[in-house]
Formats: sequence, structure tokens, C-alpha cells
Amino acid sequence: MPRTYADAVDKLNGLQTNFAVLEAVRKSGGSINTHSLGEVIDFVERVGYKPEDLDDLNFIHVTGTKGKGSTCALAESILRHYNGPKPIKTGLYTSPHLMEVRERIRINGAPISQDLFAKYFFEVWDRLEATADKSKPGYFRFLTVLAFHVFKQEKVDAAILEVGVGGAYDSTNIIQKPVVCGVSALGLDHVSILGNTISEIAWNKGGIFKSNVPAFTSPQPQEGLTMLESRAKELHAASLQVAQPFTEKDLGGLQIGLQGQHQVANAALAVQLAKTWIEKVLGQKVTGPEDEGRRVPKAFEVGLAAARWPGRGQVMVRDNKPKITWFFDGAHTAESIKVCAEWFKKASADQSHGKKIKKVLVFNCTGPRDGDKLLAPLAQIQEQVHFDEALFTPAVTFASNTYKGDLVNNNAPMDLELTTQKSLAASWRKQLQLALEDRLVQGQDDRTTVLPSVEHSVNWIDDFVAKQTKTDGAADEVQVLVTGSLHLVGGVQSVLGCDVL
Repeated sequence: MPRTYADAVDKLNGLQTNFAVLEAVRKSGGSINTHSLGEVIDFVERVGYKPEDLDDLNFIHVTGTKGKGSTCALAESILRHYNGPKPIKTGLYTSPHLMEVRERIRINGAPISQDLFAKYFFEVWDRLEATADKSKPGYFRFLTVLAFHVFKQEKVDAAILEVGVGGAYDSTNIIQKPVVCGVSALGLDHVSILGNTISEIAWNKGGIFKSNVPAFTSPQPQEGLTMLESRAKELHAASLQVAQPFTEKDLGGLQIGLQGQHQVANAALAVQLAKTWIEKVLGQKVTGPEDEGRRVPKAFEVGLAAARWPGRGQVMVRDNKPKITWFFDGAHTAESIKVCAEWFKKASADQSHGKKIKKVLVFNCTGPRDGDKLLAPLAQIQEQVHFDEALFTPAVTFASNTYKGDLVNNNAPMDLELTTQKSLAASWRKQLQLALEDRLVQGQDDRTTVLPSVEHSVNWIDDFVAKQTKTDGAADEVQVLVTGSLHLVGGVQSVLGCDVL
């Protein structure tokens, strides 16, 4: 019998670590697996490759806390649109996915097809089964091995590789000779694994540096930069340079394809990575006489403008009556949510222009995170944007009568009592009180609803929109900000029936 994409996803989900196991490790003080790279190399070799066999994929390897996925997407778009002697065939490996797991592995910017995913998945699966040791790697490691296999079989010219967590012991770090390495903005995340300080986190992130390989970083807090410089020296990197964010003058009116002011830093890093790749692999000089005094090469403008990264600073309009505009941003740290809040404040205002607008916040976060810190940046813009309602939902996409394998997440707790969501709702009301002080109008500014699934939340919004048409002085438009988790963003887009991008 033919083995389908759904069969592949079902087997892949069986490799997820159960949340209860993860929680037990966390509570026991368990730390990162320092033996992980040797284990991943073993899996790769059982599939038929040695680490040095991967060198011809010409990797760009990117880590960081915030913006590493966007940086990868920008660098990939630059290379794919570069007008060189021949087109550059790109491979892109990122995580997590929004709606379908195949989004994590892209060829020339597009997710591989379901048929191609199934084909390559079972080639890897069967090769592991054929060895004496039939064991399989965990979910993310399997996908990493699969990505290497796909890129080799598809013969990509450039493989852009996003680190999963950290860097030093991440499964992507088995590559030996990347063309160039990059570090996007650092922040405090995954502290139970990577450390409680920026310096400790920078140590892990800097672990992707390689001997005689140039590296670039976005501007960092001084303690983070100091540690990155130390790691670059320790690991004999060819160089470590700071890519300063672009200014409006640098861009000269160019609109970067990814929305949000923070993308000027990611774009600057991506430009340095792509420029280095072209110079080292193609042996070409990117800049010409027309680039004198410019920080953005003319040859990169099309790629920067054409870049797309679903779920991050994404705006989608639905022609309901009234019109509904969805704002998606999978921000999941206090720093990234602050950036998201500023983006939404500007983006929602740009679309208002005197219209009567109702606004809804949909929020979820996964893992042991501080609801007060995460929600504070959103509460602090309430006076300007005025969310009429705030919805909180667990990481359960569909109600029990529907199912999509790509969205199964055994790493997240089953919050049957909605305890986390109720706590987040309480944090939201508390942060509004702190932000608005005596300007808070109880029952108007702090209206919250806790719902058991993403599907329930989308249905609630549909009802909310429908009521506007039956109400005197109804809204001309409803704006919905979905943030706090990429899993939430993907869940909402799946329920809405969006296409995989």
C-alpha cells in the first residue's frame, strides 16, 4: 500500500516527547543533552551520510532568540532572487511550522509538497529500520535529519539552516563547514535549558561558530556581545562583525517584505550573510559602482522586498461585513511581544483612517512563562489601540470532532481545567490596571473570555462580527491581533482554512 503524507505525520508525531516527561525532566533540574551531537551524527550515518558529505550544501547557519527565522527567510529570498550567472537553488529549514509540518523544509521558498515529504520521510524511516539499531531520533532531530536528506536529494546550492534551541548542542550543529554563521538578537528564553543570563545564553548560541568561518551578529547587550566575541575566539572563527540595523536613509524608500520596525536589524544581518555567501561560493563581488555609499546592495533589493514569512507581522483581510482584518505575529518572549505591540499600534492605526473599529486580542503562550511580563507590553498600548475584548485559549486547535495531525502537540499540557488561560486572563486585567490606573473602566477595558480551543475562539469572533451588523452604531471593521505563540497563529490560520504558504 502507498504510504501517504498523513501516514508520515502520524509516525512523526509518535516521536514527540510527552509533556509529562518534559515536565519531570524540568523539575528534576535536568539540563541540555551535551551528548546530543554524537547521537545525531549516528542517526545521519545510519541514513547514509557522513557529516562531511553535507559540506556541499553550502550552509548559512543562524541562531538567536528573536528574529532568527525572519533572518533566514530574508537571506533565502535574497539568494533566490539574486541575478547571478545562474539561479541559486535554495533550501530552507526552520521551526516551528504553522499549519503543516512540511512548511519546515522549503525548496526555492516553497514548502515541499505532501507527496515529496512522504517520499523522503519514508526513505529516512526505512533506512533507520534497516539498521541493527532500529531506534529513531526525537521529533525535531528526525526533521533535521530529514532536511539534510531532502537538500542532498534535491541538490540545493544553498541551505539556510535555523537553529532549533540554543546552538552548541542543537541537532543542526553537526555541520562542520558552513559558509557563514549568524546570530540574531539575544534575549531570555528557554532559560531552563540555556541559562538564566544573557551571557549564558550567548555561550550556547555562539556554539555554532566554526574554525575559519566568518560570523555576523545583530547588535547585542554588552554581556551578550562580550561572550559571543569570546566564543568566536575560542572556536577560531575567521571573524565576528556586528551588522548594524538599516536606517530609513540606508533603505532609501525600499519596503522590506516583512513588516515591523525590528526587521531592519534582521535585514541587515541577512544582507551580510547573503553577501558573504555569494562572495565565498560564487566568487563574485556583490557591489558595483552603483552601490557606492550604499549599505543595501542594488542586487539585493528585489529579494528584500519579496521576502515573506507567514505568521510574523502578517496582515490578512477577510471581506466579511463588517470587514475583519487579522494581524498575526507569533511573538513569544517579552521583548518580541513589545515589538509586536508597537507594530500593531502602527499597523492598526494605518488601516483605521476615521473608521469605527472594534479590536480583539487573542492570546496563548506555551511552556512555563510569566503571563505578567508577556502581557504588559500589550496592556501598555491599550489607551491607544483599545482592545474591546481579550480571548485566551489553550494550545488545542480543533474541537474534539475534528482532527489534523500536523497540529498535534504532545509537548503541551492538556489544560482541561483551563488553569493557564484563567491565569493569563487575570494577568491581563492586572496589567491593564497598572497601565491605565484611574483611566481603567471596569467591564469595558478589561473584558476577557476564556475558551477551550482555537476553533471556539474563531467561532466566538465570527459571532462577535455578526453582532456588529445588528447593532446601532456598529463597527465598520473588526481588527484581531493573534499573538503569544506561533502554535496559536498556525491554529487560527488552520481553522480559517488559510492556504499553506
